[in-house]
Parts: sequence; C-alpha cells; structure tokens
Amino acid sequence: MLREAREAPARLEALLAADEDLYAGLATRLRRAPPKFAFTIARGSSDHAASYAASLIQSHLGRITASLAPSLWTRARAKLEVEGTLALAISQSGSGPDVVETTAMARDRGACTVAIVNDAGSPLAAVAEHVLPCHAGEETGIAATKTMLATLVVIARLVARWAGDEALEAALGRMPEAVRRAQGLTWGPALVAHLTKAPACFVISRGPGLAIAQEIALKLQELAGLPALAFSSAEFQHGPKALLSRQHPALLLPAAPWVGEEADLLWDEANQPAQLACIGTTPGLEAPDTLHPDLDPILALAAFHQALEALTRARGLDPDRPPKLSKVTKTL
Repeated sequence: MLREAREAPARLEALLAADEDLYAGLATRLRRAPPKFAFTIARGSSDHAASYAASLIQSHLGRITASLAPSLWTRARAKLEVEGTLALAISQSGSGPDVVETTAMARDRGACTVAIVNDAGSPLAAVAEHVLPCHAGEETGIAATKTMLATLVVIARLVARWAGDEALEAALGRMPEAVRRAQGLTWGPALVAHLTKAPACFVISRGPGLAIAQEIALKLQELAGLPALAFSSAEFQHGPKALLSRQHPALLLPAAPWVGEEADLLWDEANQPAQLACIGTTPGLEAPDTLHPDLDPILALAAFHQALEALTRARGLDPDRPPKLSKVTKTL
C-alpha cells in the first residue's frame, strides 16, 4: 500500500500532462449545453471522490449535484428522468456491475455520461460517452491510495477547465510536488498516540474536506480495524458531539473557508487535547502546503497514508492484508 501511495507524485505529473483534448472538448460541450443538474454514480472510495466532485461542481458551476444510488436502477428499476443532465461515474477498476449498468442506463436516457477510471479498457469506459483516465498505473493494494489521489485530481482538473478557473488550474500544476512534500510529513507518531487504543473515532471536516474525511474514515475501518465515522463539522454539532470523549476521539481536518470556525465549535471547556486532534494545530500533525482551498484537503489525504500504515501496524494488523476484503468489489 505504502509503496503504491508513494508513486502518486509521478503519476499525477503524467496525468496532468495527458489528455488535454479530452478535457477541452468535454468542457466546451458542458459550457455550450449546461446540464440541468448533475449526479454521481460510484461505490466505496470512488463515492467519496464523487462527494468531492459534488462540492466542486456546486461551488464553481452552480449545478446541483446528487449521489444516485445504483440500486435505484439495478434493483428497483426506477423511472429515472435524466435527459439533459450530467452523469459522472467514478470507478478505479471500472468493473463494478452496478456502476456500469447505471451509467449505461443514463446514457440511453439522454444524460451526458462521463467515466473517471484508472482502466481505460474497462466495461465502464466502454459504456460512457466521455472517458477521463486516471493514469495511476496498476494498483494491487487492497486500499486505494494513488488511484484515489489521481481521481480527485481528475475531478479538480475537469471542474477547473469547465469553470474557466485559472487559479485552480495553476494550483493543479503545482500539485505533484505538493503531494511529494505532504508525503514527507511524519504524522504517524501523533496518530498512533491519538488513536491506537480507541475503540471508535470521528473524522471531521467541511466543504471539499468532508469527502476526504469520509475517505480517511473508510481507511481507518478497512485497514486499521477502527470503527470511524465522518461528519461535517456543522452536522457534528447536531447530536454526535455528545459522544466525543477520550474513548471516542476525533481527528479534525480544517477546510477553508471554515478554518478556525471548526476548531472554535469543537474546542470548548469540556474538550481536552486527548479528545481532539487537529491538523495544523496539534503537535505532530503539521499542515501540508497551502495551494488552493479545493486542493488542500487532497494534500491532507496524501500525508495520511504513511500515518495509516503506522497506525494499522500499531493496532496489530497488516495494511496489505485486510481481512475479508478484495481489490475489486462487485455489487448490484
């Protein structure tokens, strides 16, 4: 897992240097015929990337974006009216039958279908109208690392081109080196101390950072064997905060423009440092570079992978052999 994660900077360089015509052509189409709304089709880590896409599409393009449960089609055969919309399907393997079948349905019913895949020869790529490859190379680790980072960068690149956001595009050009530096941060000791003995925990952020919180929570579950729940810092106030304790600590990922607000909301007289670890504030959790509010959460994920390795082993597990899991999960 860790070896593949460390390949990410080079893979991102290749990604950003390729497929200019694909992005330009798709962006032109989306500007000429703006979709009525957008929806995402994904599972697992890819669904967290879809959450990131929804945040960026809504904030930059003003198009309401929702997650479509594939089972609405594969199981319920719902009469979904998607003509004139954008269907964004995301899958590293591109072989999940529920994602493939739902994307094919969306294309048949008049949606503009876009597949973000690592395998450009996959079944998902075959049924979508537009394909944006991740160029991450083969990934054999059960947990998605470099493929997840590449998927997030593909999404940001598409949104930047579609919205004509020059600042975001310029920041993307600096992304590979920023990821390389983020991977050099040593969060391991701090997270091991904070989470090794915890029976459960929370991961908290907001905006585009919420998708990264969801992904970190999943990685804690599948590799470190740690039950983890991701929450928006706002939603955390509506009940879950009552569980915050030394037994149920939280990891906080500040996200602009909510930086400061999140810490102010959570850090009151009842909360001690043993309950809340905040990236950029807690000793040992140095903040990665600041590139762009939409990209900074991705750098936090890049920094997290090495700490995840250390935490998983500290909890007596092997990050390369998580129990009961396989690389490709096929559901309907």
